[in-house]
Amino acid sequence: MKLIKMEVYPAVARGEKYSEIVLVNENKALPIYVSHNQAESIMNGLNGIRFHRPLTHDLFIQVINSMGGSIKKVVIDDLAEGIFLAKLYIEMERDGKREEIVLDARPSDCIALAVREGCDIYVAESVLEEAGRDKRELGLD
Repeated sequence: MKLIKMEVYPAVARGEKYSEIVLVNENKALPIYVSHNQAESIMNGLNGIRFHRPLTHDLFIQVINSMGGSIKKVVIDDLAEGIFLAKLYIEMERDGKREEIVLDARPSDCIALAVREGCDIYVAESVLEEAGRDKRELGLD
């Protein structure tokens, strides 16, 4: 599967029921609809906003890091019946060996974790071909 590296566009479109975040590269944009809370968490992570006590995504990263692991990348790898599917790639050390753990996760959680950890976000080329749009079409030049 060919993967395309994407970045989070630094703005959110807030609708009545959902928010839209957009992953972008040089030419393409991938709009993803998430809950308002998820969008806020993604933007907080992207902008480096931290709270006195960790929120869920911050806590999750603290747990992984305290166990000797780190998030290496996230991949939005499929689209089924209009729903994006994603994987979270965690590298851990177990019994003196580095090991990669791959977990199914919601794309919104993956993105919220990636912006905090500073790891790469990838989208499968097939997903981008199916659901991606031209950046100019969305006014994101």
